[in-house]
Amino acid sequence: MGHFWASFFDHLRNCGRNATLFMITLGLLLVLIILGVLAYVTHALPYVLGALVGAMLIAMAVAFRRMRARRRMRGEYPPLSALELRNARARLRKARS
Repeated sequence: MGHFWASFFDHLRNCGRNATLFMITLGLLLVLIILGVLAYVTHALPYVLGALVGAMLIAMAVAFRRMRARRRMRGEYPPLSALELRNARARLRKARS
């Protein structure tokens, strides 16, 4: 099994950031499954589900506020730099002639 894991991690090293994200997600999923089983065995599942619903409501409220803030900022453009202004003026002059 040592050769399998060595070649697996060598392959993941060549895959870039997406492989790291995959491995972190896989580890978190395993931890969540273990915590879910422990909550079920200790009869704490209703409390965990209540806390999960509360956390989801808070996350939805934060996402909604961010969405509204982005919508307000949508129409505003940052000022152009001197180089961008010069290039835009040059394009307009070329279009006239």
